[in-house]
Formats: sequence, structure tokens, C-alpha cells
Amino acid sequence: MITVFGYLGSPRPALVDAAASATLVVGGRRHLDALAVPEERRVVLGRIDPAIEAIRALPEGADVVVVASGDPLFYGVVRRLRAAGLALRVVPEVGSLQAAFAAVALPWDDALLVSAHGNDPAPSLAACRAHPKVGLLTDPRTGLPQIVEATAGLGRSYVLAERLGESDERVRVLTEDEARAIVPAQPHVVLVLAHHPDDPAALGEQHPLAGGPREDLA
Repeated sequence: MITVFGYLGSPRPALVDAAASATLVVGGRRHLDALAVPEERRVVLGRIDPAIEAIRALPEGADVVVVASGDPLFYGVVRRLRAAGLALRVVPEVGSLQAAFAAVALPWDDALLVSAHGNDPAPSLAACRAHPKVGLLTDPRTGLPQIVEATAGLGRSYVLAERLGESDERVRVLTEDEARAIVPAQPHVVLVLAHHPDDPAALGEQHPLAGGPREDLA
């Protein structure tokens, strides 16, 4: 069986137990180190293809654990693993964007959720300019500095959520000038808001479609 576990900050007991007994554990190095997975039973995630090959090489019935940040169904590894024909069981965790919105007590059903992580950042940055409430997954090439530059002069507020779930987690609400002066820790996610989170206008309006109204469905 292949079980994909979400991970945010610290492993849940079920993950600790599964990793201790699995034939193979796949994940980021910091996740595998936190779970004390020995070298002979680990595959460190970078490119997903070597992990898929290692899983396929195992005998039928072997237990495999895959560890992924946050919700592995949201811009996570599940799509690639299932596209490779692997049958999975998924145990999700709270996603980092969900945790960031929770940190400032802001509803997110009307937010546009985008990812610059491993993607062309242009659509994500364009969304930050056009939409009043955006949650953005970053990567080392496209993070807070690039987001601020792309939205300069628009009066946006930025919620910088660094190292969510870790002992040094930090969440800050920043103006454009404040955000320009910061070198964010990795990993981090950013909420880009037309209004400060404490402004009632930031609550937005409930709509039947998550992310807000769609002109093409009017």
C-alpha cells in the first residue's frame, strides 16, 4: 500500500508509526530527518521520477509512505503519482494557505489561490494585481520581494507566513514599504489583500462559487 501523508510543522502520530514500519519512505529531507528514517529506507524528493521508479521496483504488497507538505492534493505530489498509475491512500493535513488565512482569522472561500511554486510566476503575479484576496504559494525564485514588486503602488496589504507549523513560525501583516525591507525565511506563503485583514472590507462576501463570481458563468 502507498499512503501519502500531509505534513505541516510536526508529524501526526499515525505518520510516525507508518514511517517507522514502511519498506520505503519518500519525502523532503527535513521531513525524513524529523521522522528519523534511515538512509536505506528513504528516497529524498527532488524530481518525482526517481521516487516513482523506486516505488515500482518494490515487491507487491510493500508498504510505502510518501510525505508531502500541507495538503498533498493541492498542488502536491498526488497528481503525479496517480498519473504514473499508482494506487494511493491519502491522509491530508491543513494546507499552508489555509493556515495563513487562519492566522489572521480571514475567511478564504472568496480568495483566489495560486501557485508560483515550480510554475511560470506571471499568472500568479497577475492575479495579485487583479483580485482583492489572493493566497500565493511561493518558491525561492518567486516570493515576497517579487510579489511586492509586481503589486507596487496598488496599496496592497501582505500577510507573510513563514515556516508555518515550525517552532519558529512567524506571521506578519505588512504594508508595501514594510514588505520591501524584509528578507523572508523559507518556506513562506503570502496573502495579498486589497484591505488590511482587520478591515471589515477584507472579509469579502460569501458566494456559491469559491473564489468569487465568474463572469463566464453569469
